[in-house]
Amino acid sequence: MGVTICFSFGGGTNHPLSDRAYWDEHMRDSLHMPNGGAAVLVNILCLSGGRLAETESQKRMMVYIAEQNQNERGLGNIVLDIDRLPWDREHFAEDKALMLRVIEGARQKLGWETLDYTPNEEFAMSYLDDFQKLIERMTEADIKDEYMTQWLNECEPDQPPKCGFPLCEKHHAYISLFGCQVCTD
Repeated sequence: MGVTICFSFGGGTNHPLSDRAYWDEHMRDSLHMPNGGAAVLVNILCLSGGRLAETESQKRMMVYIAEQNQNERGLGNIVLDIDRLPWDREHFAEDKALMLRVIEGARQKLGWETLDYTPNEEFAMSYLDDFQKLIERMTEADIKDEYMTQWLNECEPDQPPKCGFPLCEKHHAYISLFGCQVCTD
């Protein structure tokens, strides 16, 4: 079992993964990794993003990434489709720039000193390179407004996107409805 990060993974009866045209269009830039690799990628993005996100829109992005917690969602059950991130059309350029800075911060090991383990750098850098390609590919035309609206509507008033974006004291990562991604991993 593993994780796929891509644009609109989809699947289902309308777009079976065996359909070559669907695969060519939607999966060509996908990133596949084992569950442990996905956990490391999410952790190091959270560490970097907790130090770099400034605006409400940017903090929402980081909370959404922090919610991709396999310990809570189950192994192989994170959904990090790039076009499903809570992109805000009004702030798209700034949010995309932030995501690229977050990736660069993770490459520079921003926040790694707070980890209780040492990530395999070769794998981590490879995942960051592939993740960067997906973020670079994202355009405002790819935004699916309904995903952010649905995610925010499902959030309770006491959950992070609606209560001030708290940070973990130990890891300085944004807390999601599951707590600190890095603490709970």
